[in-house]
Amino acid sequence: MKYIHNIMIRETQSALLYRNGVFQRNLAPGKQRIFGFGYEVKIHDTRWQEMPLSGQEFLTADKAQVRVTAFVKFRIVDALLYESVSAHPMAVIYAAAQIALRDSIGGLEVEDALDRGKDISPVLTAKVADDAAPIGVEIGKVAVKDMGIGGDLKKIFTDVLTARKQSLVTLEKARAEAAAIRTMANAARVFETNPALLQLKFLQALEKSDGGFAQPYMLGNANRWLDFLKT
Repeated sequence: MKYIHNIMIRETQSALLYRNGVFQRNLAPGKQRIFGFGYEVKIHDTRWQEMPLSGQEFLTADKAQVRVTAFVKFRIVDALLYESVSAHPMAVIYAAAQIALRDSIGGLEVEDALDRGKDISPVLTAKVADDAAPIGVEIGKVAVKDMGIGGDLKKIFTDVLTARKQSLVTLEKARAEAAAIRTMANAARVFETNPALLQLKFLQALEKSDGGFAQPYMLGNANRWLDFLKT
């Protein structure tokens, strides 16, 4: 059994000194020399780390099964709490992240869950942080890396999206046609009350055509139309 203990503690580490299983104090970074028997030092890395959550499967609000890959960014900020509160602190964080994912995704329709623009990271981070703080861990971020659906459901979902896109295109065409009809109807009312505007519009159309005023039309020569509009 050693009487003199020489320990080097880095600035990115937190060191706890125990004697005969009883916590004594935190050790400062640098070279430490401890004299006596029964001492034990437990060192923890205090830098940011990432815990992956792979192959997680959850049901959305409309009962679609999605497969999720996520991660938890964390660091130890209180090594004594980390050591003493839970026998398996990482298991606590892992379970908290799973529950947060289940609750958040379970409250979304499958389309919203798969929407890249809908960032649920702030909600996930807040939920996991509440469970991590009592065990001396700070949560930097909990985020979804990837989310997908099964083959059969993926085909159905793709077909639905395609049909929806086609419906939107048809709707936009109908709106454009309706707008054009309204414009024509408004123009017709204006020409009905102001015949001179109709004559002017016709003359402008003739002038801009390739043949000008001499352009022959199916119903006769342009000069014939001019005589008609002058009456």
